[in-house]
Amino acid sequence: MLQKDKFYTISSLNEENGTIQAAISIDPKHEIFVGHFPGNPVTPGVVQMEIIKELLSTHLERPLHLKNMNNCKFLAILNPNETPDVMVKLTLLPNEADTVKISGVISSESNTFLKIQAEYC
Repeated sequence: MLQKDKFYTISSLNEENGTIQAAISIDPKHEIFVGHFPGNPVTPGVVQMEIIKELLSTHLERPLHLKNMNNCKFLAILNPNETPDVMVKLTLLPNEADTVKISGVISSESNTFLKIQAEYC
């Protein structure tokens, strides 16, 4: 895991009816924000995508690699000073036996930051 327990911590991780929900806290003092961007921290999109993959890997208890991304939209800036605590919701979709397809969202009570549809192997 590249970011878990360094960049973010998992407060809760549950699965019900094919939907994984995780509450995470992003560390606003993490070194990545020194360069991205000084005085106005922005959580990089690639890091948000990595969080999705890591949470899915944690839940499934196996390493995963991105195979295909059908759709990915960044809808709002995720500033950890303003919103350190976010929810990640991953819905498992029907798929082939050797892959995992998801529809995912990173959001807070007031914003949706990322929407993604992807397949992992």
